[in-house]
Parts: sequence; C-alpha cells; structure tokens
Amino acid sequence: MMTAFSQELPADFPTLHTMKTGETGKGYTFLSVSTDVEGIGYYVMMVDDDGVPVRYRKLAKDDYSYDFKVQPNGLTSYAQFLSHHSYTGGGNCIHMLMDEEMNFVDSVQLGNGYIAEAHDFQLLPNGHYLAFGYYLTEMDLSELVDGGYPNALVSGGVVQELDADKKVVWQWRSWDHYDPENYDFGSRAARQTVSQFHLNTINLDYDDNILLATPSWTKKIDRKSGQILWHLGGSENEFSFVGVDSLEGVGDVTGHAFYLLENGNYLIYDNGPRRGAGTSETHEYRIDQVNKIAEKIMTFIPDTAIAAWHRGNAQRLPNGNTMVGWGGASGDHIPTATEFDPDGNIVFKAWFDDPVTESYRAFRFPYPPEHKYEADIIEVGLGNTYELLQGDTLAIGVTVKIEDLTTVGYSELNFTTHDYAPRFPTFTDRAPMVLPARLLMEEYSVNYVEGEIRFQVDTFNISDPDSITVYYRPLAEGTPFIPLPTTFNPVSRELVADFNGTGEFIFGYPDIEHGVFAPMTVAPAYGSLENYLHPVGMEWSPQGFYSTFSLQLSADPGFGELLLDTTGMDQTIFQWSHQDVNDTVYWRVKTHNDAGESPWSDTAYFVTSAPHIELTAPAGEEIWQRGMEHFIQWEDNIEEEVVLELFHDGSKLSTIDTAESRSAYQWAIPFDLDSACGYHIRISSVADPAIHDVSTLTFSINDSSCTGGEVADVKLLAPNGGELFYPGDTVQITWANSSGETLTLDLYGNEAIMETIATGADGSQTTWIVPQGMEAGSSYRIVLTSEGSLALTDAGNSDFTIAEGFPSSIRPERRSGTGFQLYPNPATREITLGYSLEREAEVEISIFNLQGMEMEIIHLPGRSPGNHTFNHSVEQYPAGIYLVKFRIGVEETGTLLQIQ
Repeated sequence: MMTAFSQELPADFPTLHTMKTGETGKGYTFLSVSTDVEGIGYYVMMVDDDGVPVRYRKLAKDDYSYDFKVQPNGLTSYAQFLSHHSYTGGGNCIHMLMDEEMNFVDSVQLGNGYIAEAHDFQLLPNGHYLAFGYYLTEMDLSELVDGGYPNALVSGGVVQELDADKKVVWQWRSWDHYDPENYDFGSRAARQTVSQFHLNTINLDYDDNILLATPSWTKKIDRKSGQILWHLGGSENEFSFVGVDSLEGVGDVTGHAFYLLENGNYLIYDNGPRRGAGTSETHEYRIDQVNKIAEKIMTFIPDTAIAAWHRGNAQRLPNGNTMVGWGGASGDHIPTATEFDPDGNIVFKAWFDDPVTESYRAFRFPYPPEHKYEADIIEVGLGNTYELLQGDTLAIGVTVKIEDLTTVGYSELNFTTHDYAPRFPTFTDRAPMVLPARLLMEEYSVNYVEGEIRFQVDTFNISDPDSITVYYRPLAEGTPFIPLPTTFNPVSRELVADFNGTGEFIFGYPDIEHGVFAPMTVAPAYGSLENYLHPVGMEWSPQGFYSTFSLQLSADPGFGELLLDTTGMDQTIFQWSHQDVNDTVYWRVKTHNDAGESPWSDTAYFVTSAPHIELTAPAGEEIWQRGMEHFIQWEDNIEEEVVLELFHDGSKLSTIDTAESRSAYQWAIPFDLDSACGYHIRISSVADPAIHDVSTLTFSINDSSCTGGEVADVKLLAPNGGELFYPGDTVQITWANSSGETLTLDLYGNEAIMETIATGADGSQTTWIVPQGMEAGSSYRIVLTSEGSLALTDAGNSDFTIAEGFPSSIRPERRSGTGFQLYPNPATREITLGYSLEREAEVEISIFNLQGMEMEIIHLPGRSPGNHTFNHSVEQYPAGIYLVKFRIGVEETGTLLQIQ
C-alpha cells in the first residue's frame, strides 16, 4: 500500500510517502531533515509504516541535524550543527540527548579544546561516549604535492572516549600515526585547506577496540595503546578478498557505515562511486582478522540505481531485515529509506514529496523503550525461593531467594527486565563494559530485603558468563553501581549474586586493561620562537588511556632548574605565561593511569622571543612571471594581520594586501607591472609597523637579465624588546645597516621622543647610559632613522622597561640557580611563587615599589629540598610595577611584577 499523511501538522513539516509490501521490523522509522529546502523546516521525526509522524521535534536552532537515532540506554540523540566545514562535508556540532517525550536531557561535546563533528556519535552502555572531530595542522606541501601550498591547512581526525562525567579518558589523533613525507595525499591536496581523514563511523568491535571508517577505508584502533591494528580498504589495505574480485572488494568497504552484527559479521553501507555515478549498495562481510581475509556474504543492490555518494547507512534489524538510509540520494521517487528482508525482497520504502529533501541516515527502532518482561512476588515470604514468571507460565530468566526481610503488612516485589542499558550510570571504580540489559526490582511495603538472585544467561543473551559481574545500585538518583560477588553455575547456566536491597541490576565485564605510554609533544613546534608577550599554548597527545598528566618546564635540558613542576592535569592543553624574553625553555610530560605512570615524553623546547617577522620568499634572484601566482612566505610569532607591500628600486609601488599572518600569501602578479629587476617585498605588522622585514635581495619580474641586488634597510638588533634596565646601566645598542646612510638614534617613551641618543652614527653599535632619575616605565624603544633620502626607520620589536628608583643596594644579582618563578604576571589578586631547592635553606622574598621602598618581606625558614609553591595575596597593592626579589643564602634573583 502507499499513503501520504495529511493530518494537522506545521505548515513547514515535510510531506512523506511510504509503501509497505511485506513484514517490516518492529517500531518506527527515524528520519531527519538534513538539507536546506525552501519552505521546509528542520525536524527530527519518528514515523510509522503509513508515514504518519508519531513524534517529532522542530529544531530551535536555524540549521539542520544529522544522525537521529536511539542510543543503547533508550535515549535518542542527534547532531545539532553549529557550523559547516568549508573544506569537506559535515560540520562542527553538539550532540543532543532527548528522553521519550523528546525533551532535552543532556548534551555532549569533545574535550581538550576540540569540537565534535556531526557524522557519528555513540553512547556506550557503560555511560561513556565515543565521538570524533577534526583539527587543522599547517603543513608545507609545496615539495610533497604538485601545486601544494607551503602553508596548507591539512585536516586530521581526533577520536575521543569521554567518561560519564564527560572527562576525556582516551584520545587518538590521526597525524600522530602518519609521516607527511611518506603519505599519499592524492590529487585533491593542491588547496589552501586540504581534507584528509574524513571520518564517517565510529563503533566498538567484538573485543572493545575501535572501528573507525571513512569513505576510503576502515581501520581498527587499539584502545590500550592507540596503535592501528589493521587497515581494510584504501591504499593501505592489508586484506585479501573471497567471493568478490579484490578491486571490487576494496571498493565495497569504502562506505558511510561499518557495524558489527550479532553473528560476528559486519554490515557496510557502500556509497558507491562519487559524484552520482553508479549505485549505492549494502554488503555483509565475514572478516578473518588473524589471517586478514574479507569474505563477502551478501549484497543488496536496488532494482533501480540509487546514486547516493554521500551520507547514508545500513542497519540490521532483530527480525533479520535490513534498513537502508540512502542519505544523499535525491530525485523524484528516489527513496530516503528502504527495508528489505533476508531474501533481498523490499518490504518498505519511504520518500519525501520534495525530492531535494534528504535525511542524513534512516533507522528503525521500537519506541519508546519498553520493558521486555515483568513479574511480581505477592506477599513476599522469608526463606522462599521464587522463579519469576510473567503471567502463569513465562519464565523471565530470574530466580530470587529471600534470606532476610522486613515488611509492613501486605508486601510486593515487582520486577521488569529491559533490553536497554542503564541511564547515566556511574561506578565506584573504573567503569566496566556493560551489556545492554538490566533488571529493575521495586518494592511495595518492603522496608528491607536481602538474598540471592540468579539470572539465566541464555535469556539475557550473555555469551561469556565467566567474565560477567552483576552490578547493583539503589534507585536513588546519582547513586553509583557497585559490583556484587558473582559466580557462574555452568550446570544451571545461571549467574548467581547476593543482593541487599531493591534497585537496578546490570551485567558488566572488565574493560581493556590499561597500559601506560609516554605522550607525544605537539605544540609549540620544536625550537619555535614564541612571543613572550603572550601565553605559550602547549599541547601533547596521549597514547591510549589516561587519567592525569605531569608537566615539567625547565631552563636547562637536564631539568635541574625547574620553572614549572605540576601533576594532576586532566587535559592535554596548557597555557603558560612567561614575562622574560630570549629564554630557552625545555618541557616534557608523562601519563598517569591505573597501570602506573609512563616514562617522560621526548624533551621539546621553545625560545621566548620578542615579536618578529622574517621574510623568507622572495629571498632574492627569483624571476617571477606576470599573470602567474607566486607565494610570498615568512615566519613570525605575532597574532595580528600583516601588510604586504611591493617596492621597486627603493620606492613603494603598491600595497599588495593586508592578510592573515599565516606564513604564506598567494600573490597573483598584476599584468601591468614592468618587466624589470630591482623589486622587493616589505612585510609588517598592522598593529606595529616597526615589526617588519624586507627582502634580503631584489627579485625580477619577467626579466632574466639581472641578478638580485642587496635591498637597502636598517634593522635594530638590540635592545629588541622585553629587556629590563636600571638607572646607571650601560645599554649596548646594536644594529644592521645596508642603506649606506648614517643613522639617528632616538629614545621613545609612550610613542613620544624622549631624547636623541646619537646622530651621524655609522658602524653597527654604540652605548647609552640610562640617566639617573629617569621616569620608570615599560613603554620605551630605540628608533633608528637613516639620515638621507631613503629615510629608512626601524625600532625594537617590542618595548623595554626602565626601573627607575631601584637603588643598586636592592638590585638582585640575576642568578638562575634558585629556579625562581612567578605567575600570573600581570596579576590582579594573587600571585604564585615557585622555587626549587637542592638543600634545606631559608628563603626570603621581598617586594619593592618603583621608588625602592621595601613594601613587604616574607621569611620562609627551614624549607626542605625539592620543589615548592607559595601563594600570596597582592590585593593590598595599588596598580603598578614592583620588583620581587628572591633570595636563598647568598644567591638571589628578581623579576618585575605588574599588578593591574
């Protein structure tokens, strides 16, 4: 039969047609509006076999959703888009959870700074969550890919397992397992943003390791170590094929869904060839993971080709039917969902009236989740054993022996079994893996009950009872499950446990054991120059499970002079504020979990640097062509945009563009530029033009007759920003000068000239003595200006500080053996002082104002060897700059503290 519903519905609700031609599975078809169609709203919906919506929800956010389905605990979920990817399909999302009335009860997002992606999401029966997202890594593909960008942003996949508290406990990142130098990027990598590792499906395999599928391949990931166990399909395929040609077999596993079936086989939705050619199909494969053999068992091919090259899924139903959601298929009478029986006969179709409307996937589920069996004990009797029956004869697979009992008059125990996992479970220890089954024991007029409970393993579909523990929690909200002493009787095929109280019973088995592996340092890049004016963003990547991390930063590679030593970190990102310039900082991290602690990661390091830009291309002597695109390239550590300017023979011709500071800019050279030598590029910060660089040598446009000449420039080398000087200090001023002109050196404070230090300066250096009585401040710079027609100028990349008022008697000898650190800086209410001691010693901390007055002295007698931190309030101080001096014995050091 074929129907189109016409009941009272919102005007923008999509019209749906259905055709039922055989015995369908139980429940409703789950669909969503996953396209932007004029006149049609964004909905998730459950419809019956006549196409009548029995439940639906209009999405409040003005965007469509993906992946509307029932999770193992009976809640429904869908992916609500937050934004769409510009470089690939799908987008960032938040995964929404709803109850039986489609009310929101929770939402799930990734951790460690990542954003969830919309393609798939799994709520595990033990209350954990599996989800994935993308991250972008800047790579130089110019030497690896024909037409590749030197600053390409290449996507990678990040997979996370989150616990019941939504804390990340396991993370896997694709680029941690691949070397770009030996990676096959394919023909689509000559772009600014390159899509790789387009993730479609995430599931657990029979052994609780992760199955991860993309349009090109399926991989199995070891949850213990994070290593890739095998590759199915794609260029890394390790499997041979049976029952199908190998080339066709590799194509079969390039699908949008990859699910483990109860029979141990795998169901695959194969989108088919891209861009609408051919047809999409559904396959069942038996996979021998030991011998790496994939055997085709079944394929469903629609009678009329359905070209659905994106989206879609396949689902095996309990009655043996298979539901297929055709995803990206569109067109007149092309179904959005088809259900076929085990013989391949179509028993149900559904399609939208508007052929442009798509549902990302289609599922069939009985809903709302109902109990499987129910049984009652009337007038509970002490010492009795009850085999629980539904009605008079149907055994529900549970036997209860009452060993202690307190009742008030008439009493009952009521039992219901469910083929669903518990909702929002927590555990007193590490969560076990949990089966999607549970028993509720509720009471009437029973104050106390204890005894023995037995579960028939065949009734509860428990395949490995020797590994099962029965877990119990009372029905009070927020109470964790506790394990009950459990044995298996192989004769009666029963699990036997002692219980104490009514409540909820579930079945758990041990999760994969923890290993402990050193993490990988990710950022900052090894040896990078980090802007000392901004916090340094640090990131590392765990390998396998983790609970917490330890992080150390040091001023030396042997970690003898610690700048930071912290434990108990539960994220893989950290912001470190550092106020000194030109320091080399070494860092490492280790993992902690139930298995212990890992070795330290490889040591990484970075250098705190003044803001800078270094132009690397054109470097000189290039011959660039009009009408062609060439890359201007640079290195920097600034966050603001940059200005790119074109010069010829020392004179500015034009501003090329203002662009993101992304290390490269693709410049289409205008046709109206003269064929000539003597061109050069200047790049500068939009926020501070003094932060700039120019081509070292000139380049030519359409002229091969010349070589690059030196570009006239002046460059201040020191002081270049971040330094601290006192009255009476002798400051070495150094510079580079290729202009051929002498220089004027001016001192600026707060962007106004304070004094002229020198005129007619040549060579490369001079000295300047900081005058006594000079106004203290942190906004001083030296500015160079050439004294000729070029009038070139340069200044330090950032300001330096003059600490007027600190007499020589309180200036610290800047020694580093104390391992002193102070953060945050600037501070508002409280500072943390950190230090390390090699022996027991007395510690003294003094705070001075700019006039040299000692504001406070803190004595810390008898400090033991090791690392220490000390929190101290600064709320009582007015805003300003202070000197904090730190002394151990005769060794002392100090730093300036800014209080806001």
